[in-house]
Amino acid sequence: MSISIDHLLQSFDANTINSIARELGVSPTQATASIEHALPVLLGQMARNAAEPEGAKALLGAVERDHTGIDMGGLLGGLFGGGGAPAPQRPQESGGDVLSQGMAILGHVFGGARQAPQTPKVGGLDGATSGKLMAMLAPLVMAWLGRARQGGGLDLGSLGQVLGGASRRLGGGQSGGGSGALGAILDRNGDGRIGLDEMLGAAQSLGLFGGKR
Repeated sequence: MSISIDHLLQSFDANTINSIARELGVSPTQATASIEHALPVLLGQMARNAAEPEGAKALLGAVERDHTGIDMGGLLGGLFGGGGAPAPQRPQESGGDVLSQGMAILGHVFGGARQAPQTPKVGGLDGATSGKLMAMLAPLVMAWLGRARQGGGLDLGSLGQVLGGASRRLGGGQSGGGSGALGAILDRNGDGRIGLDEMLGAAQSLGLFGGKR
């Protein structure tokens, strides 16, 4: 199985970007830029953790136990209250609350207290808003890894490489303004700006919650 970061990026259609923007209290363009900053940071920290045998074992174990076979649309529905089936319930999940799951994941990835992981500021957001964005992204990243694991393309030996490669590919988004891989999906006319018509066009071409596979 080919493990492509595109499978994760396709979850971020126009509807999802707009929902994240509303949750964060920012514009869709700012939300896109912030996601492009946050994803490489999150993936890069996971890659660093997976570089150590114990870290890789713990991360892959969590993927297998809690995040394999989970539908992206269900996760997004749990985050935003619609647009898919409810997020799958697991005994390890706190009341099925996806945002709480994300905070718990961040606690393991970045360290610190479970309720207040030491996440960095990203994409011009303040500390609290950065943490909230990363808590939204973390379950989606884990579900992406779960999909790869279920397909037989991910193991202890490849985990760090997959995460590091994905982080490097998305690194173009660090320059801001929707210039990275996610911005390329939404910037339909290539002018470096993401307009309302392009957001609507992306929704039609990708399908709600990533129709492409």
